Amino acid sequence: MAIESVRSVVRQILPHLMMLLWAALVASSFPVAAAFTPELSATLLVAIRFILAGAILWLIRPLPMRQSLIAWSSYALLGLLLGGNFIIMFVALRHSAPLNLAAIYISLPFFAYSISMLLRMERFSWQRAGLLALVACAALIILSRADLRSIGSIEWGFGETLYLGGCMLAAGYNTLSRYTTDRQWIAADPYATTCLSLIAGGALLAIPDLLTGDLEAFAANFSWPDLWALLYLTLFTSLLSFWILQICALKLAPSMLSAYSYQAPMLYLLAELILNLTAWRNLYLLAIGLLLFGFFLLARQRTEQL
Repeated sequence: MAIESVRSVVRQILPHLMMLLWAALVASSFPVAAAFTPELSATLLVAIRFILAGAILWLIRPLPMRQSLIAWSSYALLGLLLGGNFIIMFVALRHSAPLNLAAIYISLPFFAYSISMLLRMERFSWQRAGLLALVACAALIILSRADLRSIGSIEWGFGETLYLGGCMLAAGYNTLSRYTTDRQWIAADPYATTCLSLIAGGALLAIPDLLTGDLEAFAANFSWPDLWALLYLTLFTSLLSFWILQICALKLAPSMLSAYSYQAPMLYLLAELILNLTAWRNLYLLAIGLLLFGFFLLARQRTEQL
């Protein structure tokens, strides 16, 4: 009985630990994506990244390519939603500061919660909405380095408006990953979903540039730093993070899954404190405490809301 109890606790905690790793990978993608040469096509960069990641997964474990029409449509939709989010992020970073986009990224769980309610996957709860707001406020304190005036002074421009749409696409991906599986349109196989959605999404995203893009100019502007950045994003923030997301999408509510985006600012802050890149402020302790407490309460609500 004791061993079974331990196993049960591990099964409950494991998705949350995996999502913490996911948040760290997502946090690292902002500065890496901002380092690409601005002249490179954002669409083609994401397409190459997705196809490479999907091909690596397929080589590790070959999957049958004969799928039903609704299955391929689901994989393609998931790939396009996530690919669209990354394309928008690349473009928005050329017009806005990473801090501005990171602040807007906090809207993602609210979009996911709204979509999951529209699809009747979750019921509205003032308590849940309040907890999401509480955790968002804690994340903003951390993100602004305890200077909320920096958030309030953000000028809303083209990049910010564009990235808001990207957050909606990411929220759609987080929600529809679970929805398509629940409807049995695709198999409940995180590995297959990750692999095939990357391949399908990448192939569709590559078509416009292959037909109308200047591939010679892309190759001429592509540098060694771009290659290293592309490899990092391919292996870690595509292949590994998407696989983690697919596994946890089968175990966590969409709003809870998306709420892990709030952990990225905290992980950034802890890294800066460890490396002595920022000074300690007492307000950080309150913000981190609120963030963790809010997550604890959100996790306890899981079975009540689904």
